[in-house]
Amino acid sequence: MSLFKKNICLLILIFIISSCGLKPIYKSNLDNSLLENKISIENIDSDVGFYLTQKLRYALNDFGGKKKLKLITEIRISERKYSFSTSNQETRVEITGLINCKIVDINNKYSFYLTEKVSYDISQSTLANKAAETNAKERLANLLSKAVLTNIYHSNLNWVK
Repeated sequence: MSLFKKNICLLILIFIISSCGLKPIYKSNLDNSLLENKISIENIDSDVGFYLTQKLRYALNDFGGKKKLKLITEIRISERKYSFSTSNQETRVEITGLINCKIVDINNKYSFYLTEKVSYDISQSTLANKAAETNAKERLANLLSKAVLTNIYHSNLNWVK
């Protein structure tokens, strides 16, 4: 019975602490709707850049037109082959994406760098390898777009308001 009372007391204590109105430390002061359709996304050249542009435009509701803020993104992609088979053939490729992002308006600029990596298998047929490469580039763009959005939403952009 003593264990039962301890568990009940612990549950009551957790309930009291969780309902006291504490806010998480990691919460941003920037509301997601604050940036909705307010940032224009510049086109990014490259396969990964195309996917990244589309994902950012969709996430930030960039439907075109002139906006107060502009997101300028430069991307560098590097590939590295590794993981050799028994016949000394490369079987995997790692794609690394390094992006430099700048959010600018007339008076202010906020910039940051991000890096993400993905890998894919190249031990199949030529067609399967090409499909795996395309899929890996889309996955890289997805990771980069999520990293960009996280950085934007959790940054201190008081001048946006």
